Amino acid sequence: MNEVRVIPIQGIPEIKTDDNLAEITFEVLQKNKVNIERNDIFVVTQKIVSKSEGMERDLSQFNFEELLQSESKKIIRKRGDLVIAKTNHGFICANAGIDKSNVKKNTALLLPEDPNKSANKFRKRFESLANVPIAVIISDTFGRAWRKGQVNFAIGSSGINPIDSYIGKLDSFDNELNATEIAVIDELASAAELVMKKTIDIPIAIIRGVDYEKSKLTANELIRDDNEDFFL
Repeated sequence: MNEVRVIPIQGIPEIKTDDNLAEITFEVLQKNKVNIERNDIFVVTQKIVSKSEGMERDLSQFNFEELLQSESKKIIRKRGDLVIAKTNHGFICANAGIDKSNVKKNTALLLPEDPNKSANKFRKRFESLANVPIAVIISDTFGRAWRKGQVNFAIGSSGINPIDSYIGKLDSFDNELNATEIAVIDELASAAELVMKKTIDIPIAIIRGVDYEKSKLTANELIRDDNEDFFL
């Protein structure tokens, strides 16, 4: 088993619309003399992806309720000001992922339109600059239905198999496993948050040492269909 490292990338500037995140990240790593290794996994927060893609909305010009409706496929629950919604992507989260933290006052930030496309764009451009293969995960912070607290989840990915399936394999007592599927990219997104935090302005981390399977599958593999969900 390999040792796994989580490396915070410091020095990423404030991101603006049309900024190229892969190029900015590569330049910061070069400036900080951080080595880039084959199969490094880059975990990139949704906030800087959304900012680079122009997903900020001025709430003096946009009504929050209308934004919520436009970003939602379905409203699941409401309690006071809290709304649990299924986004157009298929994520179930508070306020359809619309966030008002770490942005300018009176501004809301929407999720990227296609986080997997965003991850793939970052990966391809970065690989062309660094000349090494990498994987990319776009992360966001979601609550969990049965436990307090929030954790980072993967909402987009590129270059890594999102699920490690143990179905059909034998455990240490030779019992055949028939249900276990590990959400690898969610685990990696959560691990990266340990060095990112919410208040120290580190929006990208590298995870190094993970033995992962390369794949063209994306984070969409983790979205459960309504007919498979006990609680919808």
